[in-house]
Amino acid sequence: MKINDNTKISELIKANKNCIDAIAGVAKPFHRLRNPILRKVMASRVSIAEAAKMGGCTVEAIVAALTPLGFEYEKRKAAENTGIQSKPQWLSQAGADSIVRYDVRPIIESGTDPLKMILARFKDVPPSGILCIINSFVPTPLIHLLKQEKAEDSYVDTISEKESHTYFLKKKKENIAEKTTNDKVIMDDAASFQAVYDSFAREKIKETDVRNMEMPMPMQTILGELHALPEGNMLYVHHKRIPVYLLEELADKNYEVHIHTVDDSNVKMILFEKQ
Repeated sequence: MKINDNTKISELIKANKNCIDAIAGVAKPFHRLRNPILRKVMASRVSIAEAAKMGGCTVEAIVAALTPLGFEYEKRKAAENTGIQSKPQWLSQAGADSIVRYDVRPIIESGTDPLKMILARFKDVPPSGILCIINSFVPTPLIHLLKQEKAEDSYVDTISEKESHTYFLKKKKENIAEKTTNDKVIMDDAASFQAVYDSFAREKIKETDVRNMEMPMPMQTILGELHALPEGNMLYVHHKRIPVYLLEELADKNYEVHIHTVDDSNVKMILFEKQ
């Protein structure tokens, strides 16, 4: 397989699963590829060139690890970038006191993945607030993840080769009711929810509990279970909240979703593909 700077990590893994260990051995930040959940978040969104920046290594180092596996590297001339990304209005008009700054460099240097702590910090940022992640590289997977989950927009300010400031604008509060009024998402009471549950044979029910999982694992777990769900089966989910961003992800897919809110921290969901 011929590869270049823009080849996605997921393409490499699809061609040869030995790429996981080969790339993980190049630099410590790549160890997360061995985690199936983190691999889903990272691999499909990150190219070889972006991975090199994240790992603090060269593209050549990654290529050297891949060459024994039969990959052929084609070096491409980088396109000249004459445009400068302008600072967005939401950031230029923000006061210094309204920006939450979080330097994760010491965490990474200690050998710990800061993802869980970053998500916790972002959770505490008020709606329409801004979180600034200070890092030694552009955190491309984090940008994709937060913009998929909770961020309205992002902006990267490269201070130097070893310092990058990434700003995330948190979304405004969501109106759950507006997002759950289509014919694919049905808000049930206890009786109607039980009736849907009882309409499936026991052997056709797959059950999963994501209440104690940290982001982004609930959404990734549910999507993974749906992907593997046999035709005519249903997925029964125990959640602690209505997963708005999961509903957005499923909006253009052919799934019917039934939701029953037991209390503020106990939400039951039934998901199945419409025939």
